[in-house]
Amino acid sequence: MRHNNVGDFPMLAVRYGHAGTAGALHGTQLQFILIDDHAILRDGLRALLDTERDFQVIAEAGTLAEGIALSKRLQPDVVITDISFPEGDGVEAISALRRECAGAKIIVLTVHNTQEYLYAANKAGAHGFVPKDSAYDVLLSTIRSAILDREQTAQSRGSAPLRGTLTVRQHGAPIPKLTLRELQVLVGVAQGYTSKQIAAKLERSVKTIVKHRSNMMRKLDLHDASAVTRFAIANGLISPFT
Repeated sequence: MRHNNVGDFPMLAVRYGHAGTAGALHGTQLQFILIDDHAILRDGLRALLDTERDFQVIAEAGTLAEGIALSKRLQPDVVITDISFPEGDGVEAISALRRECAGAKIIVLTVHNTQEYLYAANKAGAHGFVPKDSAYDVLLSTIRSAILDREQTAQSRGSAPLRGTLTVRQHGAPIPKLTLRELQVLVGVAQGYTSKQIAAKLERSVKTIVKHRSNMMRKLDLHDASAVTRFAIANGLISPFT
């Protein structure tokens, strides 16, 4: 039996009394770099951010390599990045951004509205996670929350804070550390896909997927596909409904 991914994703929203609080703390405009492979989205996001008196978009990039290089050279206060790019894995790029501009807050803006990607972005070191279908106010609140270093609050079904480890809602125990591939394999197995189908979906060899599957089940102490499915449902990684 296959299951669908959780549809209602945590929206990270913290309310502030007025715009400009973060900028006032810094005493200057906060500098942003935008990384997304869609120029029209970058243009729209730049236009919105530039309406904030304490924000300034100083550069934008259409590729991960260009975005990382710009961030290293310009050292922005905030990097807003997608995690889905034709040329590479944006989740892995978060770690590179953290290394190259350690003082920047990394905000993920993505269409991947699932617990799987939230967990992966959190593990890589992102400071905020916002689905692209969110209202601008949600993105703005998430940015200001990250800048002010306040605890982010997740507000919806399957909620889990971005900071820290994704928690198991039913039992309160943390999920053991999994790589992004192991997490993707976990979700695939829980949804009823075979190793061959998962390999095709992730564009990896069956042998590689079998290895990830074995590592994932060993780390979680799970012994069959049914146990994987129960674990995924308990942790909010998939929905129990078909």
